[in-house]
Amino acid sequence: MPVVRARTGLLMEMTGISDIDKLRDILFRLKCETEIEEGDTIAVEVQSDRIDMFSVEGISKAVRMYMGLDRYSEPSLKSCPFKVFVEPPKKRPYIAVAAVTNVKLDEERLKLLIEFQERLHTTFGRGRRKVAIGLHDLDKLPSTTLIYKDVDIDKTTMIPLHDYREFSIRDVLSLTEQGRLYGSLSLNGSMHPAILSDGKVISLPPVINSDITRLTEGSRNILIDVTGTDFESVNNVLNTIIHSLTFYGGEVLGAVIRYPDKEIVTPSIRPRKMELDLGFVSMWLGIDAGRDVEMVRKALERMGYRVDSVDSNRIAVMVPYYRIDILHPVDVVEDIAIGIGYEELGFAEIEPKPIARRGVSRRDVANIIRDVLIGLGFVELNTLTLIPQQIAEVLGLEKTPIVVNAPSNEINALRTALAESIINILRNSQYAPQPVKVFEIGEVVAECSECYNRWRNELRACWAIMDSETRFEEMHATLYTIARELGLDKMLALKPCNISMFTKGRCADVYIGERLVGFLGEVSPEKLEKLGILYPITLAEVSINILHKLISR
Repeated sequence: MPVVRARTGLLMEMTGISDIDKLRDILFRLKCETEIEEGDTIAVEVQSDRIDMFSVEGISKAVRMYMGLDRYSEPSLKSCPFKVFVEPPKKRPYIAVAAVTNVKLDEERLKLLIEFQERLHTTFGRGRRKVAIGLHDLDKLPSTTLIYKDVDIDKTTMIPLHDYREFSIRDVLSLTEQGRLYGSLSLNGSMHPAILSDGKVISLPPVINSDITRLTEGSRNILIDVTGTDFESVNNVLNTIIHSLTFYGGEVLGAVIRYPDKEIVTPSIRPRKMELDLGFVSMWLGIDAGRDVEMVRKALERMGYRVDSVDSNRIAVMVPYYRIDILHPVDVVEDIAIGIGYEELGFAEIEPKPIARRGVSRRDVANIIRDVLIGLGFVELNTLTLIPQQIAEVLGLEKTPIVVNAPSNEINALRTALAESIINILRNSQYAPQPVKVFEIGEVVAECSECYNRWRNELRACWAIMDSETRFEEMHATLYTIARELGLDKMLALKPCNISMFTKGRCADVYIGERLVGFLGEVSPEKLEKLGILYPITLAEVSINILHKLISR
């Protein structure tokens, strides 16, 4: 999870809360873990989908609204002084531009703003591959007319950030640290995306800005450019930054973006309307939402929503423009629960339904595992039994059957473990918001010395987490939950494993009693690097066939 660090006194000043214990309690209610570190620093661990809270300003706004010190109101778009003409770069075609005035920057806040930018780059921006952000001093901008296009790296020059010399773009990509790290992301032959103002390069996304528009402690008006490979993501990140910078009360200035085939205005900061069935709210929270509608209204306002209308059956809410994590009515229901307070809703213990061991089927076992994993936030996959041979060779789980005359290198082998399919999916899902939690229940082929063709089908379950940080213990906890639901937790045991796919000492064979039923562990970084996967992965896999036999006995 992303961690925001700031001086404790600054966060207390910005939230208006003088009691540190009270502040930590409110942050805990908002799903944030906190820790007081050395040097009067508070570390706030926020949810990965709440990118609006990746900054000190975003955290402060959320806390102030929860306390009733502020109420949400979307900023108005005062004017659109910027004109951006786009000749879409081939590898990074989308751009959004806006500015915020009267931002309060000093040395401390400038440092926090740069950290906020990099936090977005690393997480939501996928290391700048998906989204990249440029921050500029608006008062230093040569012209309000901008051009975004591919430029020739040998014929175009710029002054890179924190330098005074002019270099060719090729030299910027090869000589600067940022150029070496990110120069290949959008380079297309001898062409690279650039933003120009009055003929001067002010940004080379996703690599580096120009020193011409460098932010300093005295900067008060900030121009924001966001570029990327996905139109919606670019606009979401722009809105998130605007949300943070308007904490200081400045105005928002927009831009007219002219593509070859359309014209749009950024930012789009109008709230979204969402309707909730009060019966749906009651079902999830165990309250009479129709009778307690005023309590629901107050809870929504504490979480930053505006209630548009209410009748006997439905409530219509306006979702803030910066809440990109709100995708379904159940997300709003969760915010209602947070706004009310879980301690006010009360708790009820529910005894798990015991498994009827006699007559239990493989499908019953699979459904129990499926329900547990979905309840823990995993998303189910349904993939082909065919995989790329490369995956099997790199992971080296077992001898893999190869398909003769396969139509494609992507489907030229049969999987002997669901882990092979899961890792292949994760390799192609590195752009997705983290953590990526997925599972699959499906067939694999396993060696069988007693079978006429030496192979048999076996039903298995596999679940995995891909995140910037994920550990063996997460898989162990999930495995224990599944074993408990199956009534096998007292027989569960882990023993050292020797599977080459995993990091040595960070994996285990899974036993129920004396029977080997699966494995779990942290996938080796060397294996991930060979597959081009940039993030850690932990996974576990168990045989439903064997679990079914054990339960039936």
